[in-house]
Amino acid sequence: MTTPAAQPDNDRISRSFTIQGDAMTLDGMKKQAEARGFTIMCDEGPPMGDNTAPSPMTYFAVAILF
Repeated sequence: MTTPAAQPDNDRISRSFTIQGDAMTLDGMKKQAEARGFTIMCDEGPPMGDNTAPSPMTYFAVAILF
């Protein structure tokens, strides 16, 4: 038995996009990323990091709030 090919749903709205960035590891737990001309820094609090920038989890939580 063969299954007919799925037909496109013309009522469905979809969108795709690409986010591109570059990231590098600095001293200790510090990281630096660049995306869309912005530089973003992150670090961990003591004892793992030096607490010089928000942690990655902080950025994630704030992104959800937006």
